[in-house]
Amino acid sequence: DKKETTVKIPVPRLLKLVTGEQIIAGMYVTEGSDFIRLSDPYKVDLYNDDMSGDTYYVEERMALRPWIFQGTDKIYSIHKNNIMTLGVPTNTLKDYYNNVRLNYTKTLEPIIKKKAKEDSMNKLLNDMSDDDYFETLEYLKGNKTKH
Repeated sequence: DKKETTVKIPVPRLLKLVTGEQIIAGMYVTEGSDFIRLSDPYKVDLYNDDMSGDTYYVEERMALRPWIFQGTDKIYSIHKNNIMTLGVPTNTLKDYYNNVRLNYTKTLEPIIKKKAKEDSMNKLLNDMSDDDYFETLEYLKGNKTKH
């Protein structure tokens, strides 16, 4: 007769702190306490991504980073006076958060390698003459055989 224990994972919430930081985390509230416990808090960083040197628009991107970098704790306490407002994240952000949270340590290295590979491929394409570029494009699409 096995005894089953279930761990309740809190629903992720968005918090805007008085410092201006935006955090996504699971929240535990204890009645009568002035402190709120944040489970797996990640900081929502917005940054402008200049597509490349010769484009005329800037895309706003978002990254989730551990709120306390390299911390070993899963739960952090914060006084409720430090919270300006609370919100519910979109499903997209919630999925992204859960994915990052579960894979953060495993996927950082491959992401860096993938970016380096993409950068060198882009450099290669940028350095080609127009004729070579279009020929390579047709080849990659399967419309042409290399000679």
